[in-house]
Amino acid sequence: MLAFPSVAPFRLDQVTAAPLLMAGLFAAQLALATALAWAGVRQRAAFWWMAALALVALVGLFFTLGSWGNSDTTKLSYYFSFDLSRVKGEAFWVLVAPWVVRLPYRMSAVHGLVVASYALAPLLLAWHWRALAWAGWWSLLLCCSPLLRNFLQNGVSRQALATLLLVPLLLWAGRLAPLRRRWAALAALLSLTMHTAFAGSLALALLPRLALLRPQMPLRPRLLRPAGVVALLALGAGLVLLVALALPTALEKLGSYIQQESYFNKYPLDQAVGRLQAAMLLGVLLTCWWRRLSWRTLLRCGVTRQLILFGLLYHLMQWSVQAVWFPQITSRLADVVGLFLLVVYLAWLNRYQCHWAVLPALFVTLDYWLMERLLPSRQLTCGLDDNFLCIPDRWPWQIRYWDLPSR
Repeated sequence: MLAFPSVAPFRLDQVTAAPLLMAGLFAAQLALATALAWAGVRQRAAFWWMAALALVALVGLFFTLGSWGNSDTTKLSYYFSFDLSRVKGEAFWVLVAPWVVRLPYRMSAVHGLVVASYALAPLLLAWHWRALAWAGWWSLLLCCSPLLRNFLQNGVSRQALATLLLVPLLLWAGRLAPLRRRWAALAALLSLTMHTAFAGSLALALLPRLALLRPQMPLRPRLLRPAGVVALLALGAGLVLLVALALPTALEKLGSYIQQESYFNKYPLDQAVGRLQAAMLLGVLLTCWWRRLSWRTLLRCGVTRQLILFGLLYHLMQWSVQAVWFPQITSRLADVVGLFLLVVYLAWLNRYQCHWAVLPALFVTLDYWLMERLLPSRQLTCGLDDNFLCIPDRWPWQIRYWDLPSR
């Protein structure tokens, strides 16, 4: 039996390429998205929910298998058995680690659940915004997006889940959905326990508040009820405690990234990302033409200002990676901005009731997924390199997790 390698790529065996299987699973996802569109148009709520849950489950299965060959998931599947220092400062993962090692395929199953949650979020937004016919396509737009390649295709499960939990805060801050502050705050507190990059992600989630501010807007202080004061104090105490526990590790990791870490991904510079940005811009222009929107109308719209803000931020991330200006940090935050940009983009299309204008972005995303991810997977060197879509070659009970060191 081979010992666990000390450097990436960590997956050396028990992997295989199965392009036909993965293509079949994705074809089933396309069929379910089509079924959701049919059910949404026909107002078949029960069928819509059944198809939605089936789509979420299928996405989870696809990414559970597809992430098996990734270094991040393999590394944690191994170390969660005996060495939790790998997630120091991330209380959530320390608590759930004993359960993770009992799951089939361990951390790969966790990653499948995380991406399934990414598929569920657009479904819930579509239900709330009454855009049922587009729900399945929105899910695939997120899960297959080149903007989220590092999160969803590299198996960066911890940061991906922590960022997803900040979406309620983003929706509240941008007034994109009528969420109660307490639920957004609780989700944000849970997010703080999941990844040491919480400070940057939290700041990005709150940025829509700046886009909504107006110089002439008067401040209107509100008096809180006693129960509200108690809840606010409890949330504040929880926040202070979590920050106190996680801040030393976060600062240590930040210093390591700046002074020692030389690796950074270049996914924001991929051609598919540029094509998607152009397609999203085309969707905006089509909406402006269809709704006859003037520049003055657009700039008065808070959702438009948020869309511009996150669009510019993502361009800044791209420039940082290209110019090699702290890319160790910005490349790890690019997916955060990418997720928020996609959510705000969908909210903007819903604001002007031009859901069909998502089609250019959807076409580019599916073309990237099929032509650049699924079809080339038959040529992957599974077992020799760290590759998404290298799936396990055996059932969960047949997996060997190498020789674990003694406790």
